[in-house]
Amino acid sequence: MDLFRSRSEEMKKQLLIITTLDTKGREAARVRDCVTRLGINPLVMDVGMLGKPLIYPDITRDEVVAAAGVHLEDFIKEGNRSSAVKAVQEGGAILAKRLFEEGKCHGVFGMAEESRGELSEMVRGADMVFITCGMGGGTGTAIVTYIMRALPFGIPKVVLSTVASRDVREYVGTKDIVMFHSVADLLGTNGLMRLILDQASHAVCGMIQRGSTIQKEKPMVAVTAYGINSACALIAEPLLQEKEYEMIAFHANGVGGMAMEELIAQGLIAGVIDFTTHEIADEMFGGYCKGIGSTRLETAGTMGIPLVVAPGGLDNAVFSPFYPMPEGLKGRKIYTHDVRFCVRMGPEEMKAFAKIVGEKLNKSTVPTHVLIPLKGWSEADKPGRELYDPETNQVFVKELKRILRSDIPIEEVNLHVSDPGFAERAVQLIDQMIRSKKGSSIRSL
Repeated sequence: MDLFRSRSEEMKKQLLIITTLDTKGREAARVRDCVTRLGINPLVMDVGMLGKPLIYPDITRDEVVAAAGVHLEDFIKEGNRSSAVKAVQEGGAILAKRLFEEGKCHGVFGMAEESRGELSEMVRGADMVFITCGMGGGTGTAIVTYIMRALPFGIPKVVLSTVASRDVREYVGTKDIVMFHSVADLLGTNGLMRLILDQASHAVCGMIQRGSTIQKEKPMVAVTAYGINSACALIAEPLLQEKEYEMIAFHANGVGGMAMEELIAQGLIAGVIDFTTHEIADEMFGGYCKGIGSTRLETAGTMGIPLVVAPGGLDNAVFSPFYPMPEGLKGRKIYTHDVRFCVRMGPEEMKAFAKIVGEKLNKSTVPTHVLIPLKGWSEADKPGRELYDPETNQVFVKELKRILRSDIPIEEVNLHVSDPGFAERAVQLIDQMIRSKKGSSIRSL
């Protein structure tokens, strides 16, 4: 791998292109030549598992799987495709990590899930740039996006694939991955494919030239919101600006909440106002905003980041034709939003939500404050609206008080979650908590 050193020394930024060279060799060659003309150094990694590569790679598939401590021939003989894919992911991760640590690579594509934490920590203190670009069909897309999701936010990540025309949530996850639709399969040379390959190459190179550093002019405060609970975030933004913060809002749709947790883990967030914990309800019932992981509501506490939490949207779970309502919820009060509809949660759900929230917040080692709006938790949960039921909401409050540590305040305010006064109080709290943690100067953050 000495050639990596010479290539790194030739050019400032390097793009690691990972694809299956037994099927996408010609396409990889075109991207390689295009990015070279654009002043970016290409490094091609082969993750093809069967046929002979159509071009010579910088990193061979044997080197990839060997890095994971296995031999590709064993999987081929056994016909064990899933294990071979996993080996390629893990081996690619190991090689990418090694190249990065040795200062030989400014752009990477390829990493297994197991190495996510290590790589994120490594990248946080690095002075280099990771760039990712992948090409492929279903299997290739699964491999390259799995790897991309292990990389920090801000690093350019581009995938050229036919899969881009489908529901790509399982591929993109929480990360800033650009899915570039190839329109036609990456099979055969033709005018359209040449154009699309060149456009994708120019796109990722433009992203590289822009740089991947997230420039914070002021400390960032993260907030959550969703459709019928978005007023609080809209009101909070100018209030946060007045106190010298930037606001970054996350749509609490399963992916959004987890993206916020990952940005907190990446060290980019100074404080959190979690107005909308609605995802907990949809996760429990398989609703539209499901998809949260085990770290939801926990990262701020483990990272030492002040946190204000409200039960916004926990009065309901959201369903649609694609996310059908469970039989057990039929007969409940319903608010129709569009094709989606919100179903009122009852006392038993409130107890379950309180248990989840309480147990998660009890893990916090830093200032945490719960803020309860007594006049309703969403636009559909207010006097005269379809889901208004303050008595049921109080079941949550009572149970949370029983579970939560005594040093974590639960403050009840006689306001609706969308009232300006509620956002004002939340901003006041988070500002006090951040300043108390860092001293009076916000500029020190």
